[in-house]
Amino acid sequence: MGDVGRPRQRKFAPRSRQGCLTCRARRKRCDGQRPDCQNCTRLNMSCEWEAQRKIVTNTQAATVSTALEMAVSPPTVSLDPWDALPANELAERKHLLRYYVEAFIPSVSVADTPHSFYTSLYIPWAFECDGVLNAIMALSSAQLARRTESSDRADHLKVVSSKYQRKCYAFLADRVPQGSGPPRDAFQVIGIVLLLVGLEALNGEKSTRWLSQMKCVRDILNMLSAQINGPDPWEIDSLRRHFTYHNAMAALMARVSNRQSENFAANNMLDVTTSAETLTVDPLMGIAYYICRLISRIQYVTSTNPAFPHITEAAFTILENEIQQWTYGSPMNIPGLDLPVALDLIALAETYRNAALIQLYRTSTSHKFLIPACASRAMQFITRIPSGSPAESSMLFPIFMAGAELENELEISQCFKRLKEIQARNRYDNVGMVQKVLEEVWRPALNGQKKRDWEEVLREWGWSFTLG
Repeated sequence: MGDVGRPRQRKFAPRSRQGCLTCRARRKRCDGQRPDCQNCTRLNMSCEWEAQRKIVTNTQAATVSTALEMAVSPPTVSLDPWDALPANELAERKHLLRYYVEAFIPSVSVADTPHSFYTSLYIPWAFECDGVLNAIMALSSAQLARRTESSDRADHLKVVSSKYQRKCYAFLADRVPQGSGPPRDAFQVIGIVLLLVGLEALNGEKSTRWLSQMKCVRDILNMLSAQINGPDPWEIDSLRRHFTYHNAMAALMARVSNRQSENFAANNMLDVTTSAETLTVDPLMGIAYYICRLISRIQYVTSTNPAFPHITEAAFTILENEIQQWTYGSPMNIPGLDLPVALDLIALAETYRNAALIQLYRTSTSHKFLIPACASRAMQFITRIPSGSPAESSMLFPIFMAGAELENELEISQCFKRLKEIQARNRYDNVGMVQKVLEEVWRPALNGQKKRDWEEVLREWGWSFTLG
């Protein structure tokens, strides 16, 4: 959409030094209204303020005690309100739940949207279901462990995360039946598994366990959909959206992990798509929900059947046309969505379109010559998204697909630079894994040889990771 010109640059609002601690942690401009600012009131967040500093005159300073000097001394360099972890477990759980709402969700969301399943679905469930609460605790403590400067505190938080993760698996084992049929508390089971898949990305899990988890979710969703007459309840629609995001990544890794046949057998109504969908800003996909559903279908339509080669060719062409002709409503018309954010979501959607074409063309020898141009276009849209934009949180999939296929040295340099910036901010282990894979892909090219294929690298290393 639009001409590819010079990368758009814009300045973010400076981090307020006079605002509340909550806005400062979220890097949002604060109006400074006490006791509750407008941002915290609108989002129903706890509005925390830094204690007022006392002013001591020179004559008084000579007589105050050491204890009082410590009390009125300037604060430490870190103003992160999450630095002080409570000592008891109950207070720690409340602390981590607040972190999930006020820090984790903004860090993984491409926009502040009222349709976020992270808040509208999982938060209410956390107060009703221990399994969902434990999944949130595991995620929050794992992310916080990577953002703290204290190694001792990081080690403690990793232990906390592992503890809650074990509780999640115990909850799932108790709910999922050995035979057929949906599990007890099926909606919550799906939500817990999807949150754990996100934890796998954070921890940089290299096994295929997350692919098995995705198959479990797919099977449960299919069973639930078969039992419903009419439109899906909003809970299932929200879970389906969360599933679709990770399923697009699973479709990519299915080829590497030789699990295509397993995924194909489970495929049915979940991959039936329609283009007439209401424009909704998804917390993970932005406006690219439909294109992610198309990405999930690539593994199915490109599964060659020697008995019916023309059917495979026709399915390829249909999917290619759907990706190329996909249109979306303008997010600039969505109330409450800032113009810079809307422009970033459009650019992000176009990176996903080009990444989808790269993934599709990789399955056809007669179309592989089109891949470098798609990779170059994807990088052009990536550079339009300013560094530090919320849309960057969902950029790993397209930047990996494009980065492995680039031929221009300048664009390759831009790709590695952007990954380094993302890793410095997000500190997700799977970002570091993407960096290592792309470095291995381009290592032979530095010696004048042909670059390696990323699928070959992953098979050689035995890696399978999600790009979520």
